[in-house]
Amino acid sequence: MNAHAPFSTTDFAPALRQRQWAESSRQFVRCRRVIDETHDVKTFVFSAASGHMFSFSAGQYLVLNLTIDGTRVTRPYSVSSPPTRPLDLQITVKRVKGGLVSNWLHDNLRPGHNIEIEGPVGRFNFDDLPSEKPLFLSGGSGITPVMSMLRALTDRASGHDIRFIHCARTADDIAFRSELEALAARFSNVDVSFICSQEGSAWQGPFGRIDGPMLLRLAPDLHQRTSYVCGPEPFMQTVRACVAEIGIAPSQYHEESFGGAVGNSMAPQSAAAGLTRVRFVRSGVEHLCAPEETLLDAARNCGLHIPTACQQGICGTCRTVKLSGEVAMDDLGGLSLEEKAAGYVLACCSRPQGTVCLEL
Repeated sequence: MNAHAPFSTTDFAPALRQRQWAESSRQFVRCRRVIDETHDVKTFVFSAASGHMFSFSAGQYLVLNLTIDGTRVTRPYSVSSPPTRPLDLQITVKRVKGGLVSNWLHDNLRPGHNIEIEGPVGRFNFDDLPSEKPLFLSGGSGITPVMSMLRALTDRASGHDIRFIHCARTADDIAFRSELEALAARFSNVDVSFICSQEGSAWQGPFGRIDGPMLLRLAPDLHQRTSYVCGPEPFMQTVRACVAEIGIAPSQYHEESFGGAVGNSMAPQSAAAGLTRVRFVRSGVEHLCAPEETLLDAARNCGLHIPTACQQGICGTCRTVKLSGEVAMDDLGGLSLEEKAAGYVLACCSRPQGTVCLEL
């Protein structure tokens, strides 16, 4: 899932172009191959059912539309393959205990199966956020978007000064380890480091939780680099604290967060607040909302489709234009300041306050 740091620098126009393109890019893809990366991580390789080539920026993600046990489910997954290989599209998925979609993919998706996807989506990508000296810093399954970036650069044999640091629980949990070591051996401008949080006889490298001193040991020229950081939210919180302590300029730091516990800071809507309703202007539908009902809930109850993924205010997939009215929105990074100024709200975590009109 995708939550961008509020101080990450992004160009609003490319983000809008990507969004508009994504809304019309729903398509079916066919699974061609399943690769075991680690004991609980698989890569799924897809080709387009229509036979055309894929076009995306390294670091972007897709939204998978699945039906599991009769229920329609959507989830975002970063593309782990590079845009330099346009005939293939790959996602790399870690099996999560209790995770509905990750377990379904691991247990059911096989070569020959078709699934529906939307995208690409995402402002966390190397085309919009370029750098001559990138530091790719990832934790756990957050390796996927930065792996796409690294693969794109090495496929082009670029002269970028690249440093790649990945944090995993144990040596057995390091996805793409052999490939990363091979890239570092082949390209003199690529430096790769791994950190394991647990010691073990199979691991002789750095271990423990990443902190400021360790980060500076592995990337001593950190102040000269642009950091691209992705991982679970606890990992991201640690890295944010590190770069804040070190004094990295906001313009040199871009992040994307993969899930984590997210609370809802909005207070429940009370009866005293009065009736709330949503008018979907383009569709000509009006809906009277129940207490605590979100804009996304309202759309679904009217049979209207708003693309969505994380449903936590993080990824931005459900952004939609509010024409009038007020909402209580729990935005956890899914909208840029420019998008808010342009009238966008996140349907998954916005509750109407009175009457709200949406462009939908």
